Amino acid sequence: MTHISIRDLQKISGEAIGALPGADICEVGRADVGLLIPLRSADPDRLAAVLTRATALAKGRDVRADDAALAAFGDVDPVDWSIAAVNALTGKPGKSRNNSRKSKR
Repeated sequence: MTHISIRDLQKISGEAIGALPGADICEVGRADVGLLIPLRSADPDRLAAVLTRATALAKGRDVRADDAALAAFGDVDPVDWSIAAVNALTGKPGKSRNNSRKSKR
């Protein structure tokens, strides 16, 4: 599929959108008004391998040197990409999240 009209978009399910092979242009008449990109979950094994490698590489880093090198670029991404933060983002419950759920029951 190379394009989807706004009317077609209203008629298709989230499951159908997820099954699209890639990005599709959303059109109104002949005007392109958006880009529909199905979001897919990351492979958990691949994500775990990347996080393990990133953790190992981070142990050898000099935070001050990194900050000094990045200062020339102005403001940079302040996101905490720690394993705990990624697990929270992906919905994997951590210990503190599990404990808070159990205590509510």
